[in-house]
Amino acid sequence: MTKRNLHSIRVAVENWLHEDQLEHLLRLLGEYPCGITQMALFTTTTHIPMTLQTFAERLAIIEKRLEMIREAGFSAGINHLTTIGHHCEDLGAGLKDQYTYMTNIKGEVCQGSYCMRNGKLLKEYIVPCYTMMANTHPDFIWIDDDIRYGHMPIGNGCFCDGCIKAFNEKNGFTYTRETLRAALNENNTALRKLWLDHNSDAICELFAVIADTVYAIDPHITLGFMTGERYFEGYQFARYAQALSAGGTHEIMWRPGGGAYDDFSYDSIVSKKEELGRQNAYLPEYVTIVQSEIENFPYQLLKKTPKSTAMEAAMSMTVGCSGAAFNILPSETKESLDTIIPHLRAINSLVAFYRKEQELLFDLVPTGIHTGWRIDSQAAVPEGEFSAMYGGMYAAYAREMFLFGLPQAFHKEHAPVTLLTGQAAAVMNDDEILKVLSGGVYMDALALRYLWARGFGDLLGFEAGEEIPVDAREQYIGHPFNEKIVGGIRNCRQAFNIGNSTALIPQSPKCQVLSRLIDYHERVLCDCACGVFENALGGRICIAGYYPFEWVSDYQKTIQLNRLFVWLSKGTLPSFTDNYKRVHNITLCGDGRLCVTQFNTGNDDLYEVSVAVRTKKNTAVLYTMYEGEKTLQADHTVSYEGNEYQYFTIPQIKPFEGVILSI
Repeated sequence: MTKRNLHSIRVAVENWLHEDQLEHLLRLLGEYPCGITQMALFTTTTHIPMTLQTFAERLAIIEKRLEMIREAGFSAGINHLTTIGHHCEDLGAGLKDQYTYMTNIKGEVCQGSYCMRNGKLLKEYIVPCYTMMANTHPDFIWIDDDIRYGHMPIGNGCFCDGCIKAFNEKNGFTYTRETLRAALNENNTALRKLWLDHNSDAICELFAVIADTVYAIDPHITLGFMTGERYFEGYQFARYAQALSAGGTHEIMWRPGGGAYDDFSYDSIVSKKEELGRQNAYLPEYVTIVQSEIENFPYQLLKKTPKSTAMEAAMSMTVGCSGAAFNILPSETKESLDTIIPHLRAINSLVAFYRKEQELLFDLVPTGIHTGWRIDSQAAVPEGEFSAMYGGMYAAYAREMFLFGLPQAFHKEHAPVTLLTGQAAAVMNDDEILKVLSGGVYMDALALRYLWARGFGDLLGFEAGEEIPVDAREQYIGHPFNEKIVGGIRNCRQAFNIGNSTALIPQSPKCQVLSRLIDYHERVLCDCACGVFENALGGRICIAGYYPFEWVSDYQKTIQLNRLFVWLSKGTLPSFTDNYKRVHNITLCGDGRLCVTQFNTGNDDLYEVSVAVRTKKNTAVLYTMYEGEKTLQADHTVSYEGNEYQYFTIPQIKPFEGVILSI
């Protein structure tokens, strides 16, 4: 299925409502095909559920447009923007107060969205909407990301009376909204997990209703769902997929998304790529159409350049996407569609590369270093913060660790090394913690203190000592990981960036110290700021007490971290970038194959990029975005703990471009 489908394009109402406008778009896609095989027509422009009468009028036109699109050679379907509604927009034209509004933990409501548990809404509105859509016989129906609990202006819901009643009945509780709010904010991890499961239940029940409605009318319609970083909903995408596919019996599609609406800072696109990797990590294998949302909202084309738009799609295909869903067309401006030609031209120029990515990467899995995130991370957020949009803090805290070419993994089972901070382990049971501590772990002092409190101190080697609030600098001491950097200093400028400095106290003669802390006058503040330890389980532990995940981008620290992570992995890290370059590395493995992707996320050309790859093969094929492919010969081989690493040199990677090194 992935070979048949590459990209899709999402078409705003203004661009299909008038026949000549849609004809114009079809002509443009004839000239610039862009690998687009599917066209999805938005049902509405605003983000509130429309009345059934308005919906019926829209669908009468959509049904005709679907035939036009099929005649032009595309798969034709519907993108339903508002099943329960997003936010408060054009409220006078919506359903008003017919149904229960989405309600937050304080009792405040969003008048632009409704509680998905409300039986009356399901029966009187949602079932009729999906019945009408199915009766137009589209090839597919995309369900948009309003199926969630985070809506403006209230934040996370739904704590309406009906939802609290359902929670109480399922679990034997007697909470009111006020007592539930107090209990959830007490950092009761077990209770919080029950609430996250409760939220996931509602989404699964809604999807089951939608699936039953649509498949009963036309079982050949493919349903798809758009996600985001959905921690408050329980992040249980595998369960959602089961409900939407009727237990895996129907093919479905997935669209992971997130906000990267401009390229003023290219980091927003890199950050979104990591979010997509997490969203894709636990999808069932039968979900084979996974199109990343490439959205240039609010569709003002100077905010995100053509090259960035095309590049974003290529980056997303390294983290589990089979293609992209472009939402980039001008909307509501009445401007000519010709303004989008530069974007179409840029996307079209990469079609061969996109297809090579789909061919080489889609069946492989990102492998490397895992941040320790969990789908139920929301259960571990700080006291008093449960209903805040906070769960992602335990996934994204270590983003700088992947700035210089260390490989990132998104599923815990594909990571020889785990990063760990603070309370991230609070959602792990003892068996899972033991499994993590049996592998390679790099953790901060917060995680060290927490794991000692959980009773795992004998496996950690070090204990956290005093906090050092100002003027501490890390100095590297004699150790093989510090070869050629002994005496080097890392200064994270505590006067600007207060905190993150903890003295470590070795608890075993097996502990090895890598660095100490000194002040500006070379006085020693503590003898150990970072150290390593191999425990009785065979796990290799590194405790970093000084800014472990931030300000790690200087030359000396990157060299040390490369050596350290290879050691933590016992020589099984699949790859790393060996010289000092700003590249983002996703290495994908499976079925005896390995592909290293390297994307230049800076403004300068990168030359002579050296990549160490764990393989015995001394040749690799290099695929570039614009210059085709060529074979590379390894420069040399190094053995780490019996595992061979071949060193390949990529001659050049231009700004905002990427390559694939296929072994």
